[in-house]
Order: sequence, then structure tokens, then C-alpha cells
Amino acid sequence: MIPSWMTIRDVFIDIHEKLRPFDEVREILETIEKTWDLKKYFNGYNLGGRWIFQVFSSEFVNEVAGILNKIVDKTGREGPVLEVMSGDGVLSKFLAPMLNREIVPTDAKSDRYRIAFPKEVETISAMEAVNKYDPAVVLMSWEPFLSMDAIDIVRRGIPLVWIGEAESCGHPDLFLVYCQENGHIPCRRVESKYAIGRHDSILKQDYRTAIYVFNCRSKEESTAGP
Repeated sequence: MIPSWMTIRDVFIDIHEKLRPFDEVREILETIEKTWDLKKYFNGYNLGGRWIFQVFSSEFVNEVAGILNKIVDKTGREGPVLEVMSGDGVLSKFLAPMLNREIVPTDAKSDRYRIAFPKEVETISAMEAVNKYDPAVVLMSWEPFLSMDAIDIVRRGIPLVWIGEAESCGHPDLFLVYCQENGHIPCRRVESKYAIGRHDSILKQDYRTAIYVFNCRSKEESTAGP
């Protein structure tokens, strides 16, 4: 039996309507996977009509905020935290109260997906946004497959926090390019027990999403060499 709080008029609620604790998020997704179709739920068949690529819980967002704050403090870079390809901007909305720096959500607003873009999300491409804001750090979640934007950001030496599944989003050369151009030092992979992506299975405990951090060495480390 489906708990009454999970549905309204027989439609599953939008888990991103507000920031929920991880246990609550996992419970509803597990129920959807058991009783219905998790992929359809992620593809906008929920009460909010929201497309979901990465699932956000209070624990996961707090983890991302901690990473961003540490990068800003460590590198000493000026400028805002810039989220590119932010979709409906819900991640920036959840992160804003937790950050020590302003966060700016941006998206080119392609009509490929039926995403309801709020006015708070600036209409601008990823690289145009980087050029405009010269950010302290860039945040990118579920970069489209074969996109070169993350590679271009990495090559500029700008700190980048990249969230996604390496096999199905972004360019497959991203990690190789970074390693080759940084003295064969790989990017930092953060294994998060709170990360759930659209291709994961809660029932099988098959979680593929991770957080990757590029170009986050301090000024002293950067001048000292690898």
C-alpha cells in the first residue's frame, strides 16, 4: 500500500517541491520503483511536472554546499558561484542559504525537455556565463552527452564541481583531458552515499552518480607545481 503522503489525487508528489531529508526521498523513490515506473516519474510524470536528473535531499545539498564553500575559501578566487545548465534552478535555490558566496543559476533554456524555467534562471549559454561572471567556481549537474563545455572550463583552470554519471553525460574525454593537462593528476571523485541519479535503481542499490572536483588547488599549490 502506498502511504497517503506520497500522492495527491493518485499522482506522486514532486520530491523537489521542497528540500526533504534523504530517508524520506529514498522511501518515496523506492515506493515508485516498486509500484510504478521510476523513469517515467523522473521524466515529468509527477505532481509538479518536473524533469529530474539528479535527486536532491537535504544531506546531498549540504554535502555539495560544503564542497563549494571549501573551494571558495581555498582558492581565494573572487566572483560568484556560477551554476550552468541549471535547468529549473532548484539546486541553486536549495544551495543559496548554505553558501558563503552568491550563487547565480543560468541555462541556455533549450526546448529539448519540457522544463519550466523560472525567471530567476538567467538565459545564457554555459561559456557565455563563464565569460560574463568570471566565477569563483562553476557548478554543473548532468551535462548533456558529448558537450564540450566542461572541458573548456577545465582548460581555463576555473574550479569546477561536476555532478553526474560519467558514462552517460558530458564528454568521455573530460577526465583524460584534465589528467593529461595537470601532470597526470586525476580530478577528485567524491563518493556520496546521498547521490541518486535518473539511471539509478534504489531497489537494486545500483548508484552510479558521483561528484567530481576539478581545478581546486590553492594559489600556493598552483604555483608550486604538481
